[in-house]
Amino acid sequence: MKIQRYMAEHGISESTLAKVAAKAFENGARNPNAWRRRPLSEDEVLASRMVNHPLTQYMFCSPGEGAVALVLARGERARKLGRARVHLRSVAFRTRRFGSFEVFSPSIPIAAAPSPTTEAAAAAFEQAGVAPEDVDVAQLQDTESGAEIMHLAETGLCEHGEQESLIQGGATRRDGRLPVNTDGGCLANGEPIGASGLRQVHEIVVQLRGEGGKRQIAGPARVGFTQVYGAPGVSACTVLSR
Repeated sequence: MKIQRYMAEHGISESTLAKVAAKAFENGARNPNAWRRRPLSEDEVLASRMVNHPLTQYMFCSPGEGAVALVLARGERARKLGRARVHLRSVAFRTRRFGSFEVFSPSIPIAAAPSPTTEAAAAAFEQAGVAPEDVDVAQLQDTESGAEIMHLAETGLCEHGEQESLIQGGATRRDGRLPVNTDGGCLANGEPIGASGLRQVHEIVVQLRGEGGKRQIAGPARVGFTQVYGAPGVSACTVLSR
């Protein structure tokens, strides 16, 4: 399993896996649209039923049902609505190249290629003219806790292995320096196929407008980033700004 190998290579602990889930449920409890709205502690996550070592029941998202609707308006009409405008700075979509990890593959390639997430994120930041360090709030694919951890580094938001100290130190919490999945992510909202990406964009717009209510991040929000991943190896990233 990819997360087992990744944890061994980069010193990621099971405690960090659990902290990702506990953060998601804490944020989900503040989101009236989330499916899971009961906070769970790190200990409760670790003590839940083992599903696929080292991932326990509450480290996985559920259910796979739901929907999202998008309303579009011309620029003139949007301005008349009087809402704070959020600009879509870039969108980048990439598919896996030979040698990049694929969840259905029966083996791990000898010579690894960059993941589609790495390439999509780099393209999105280049198109937007911003850097990962400019991001104030992010939404990352968290089908399970390990996905959020790996995508943090694949998108360039941190270095590989840095996740352990970032997450243990609270940097990705709502009041941290890089809030991640402020609406609870897939872990709290589930993963309706095809809808997760727009849910992510919606949450970034809410945060950039300062309309997050109980889940609004503590610091100023000027630049937001989203990343969604789907098997068997496609990734899409966006950059939005005020």
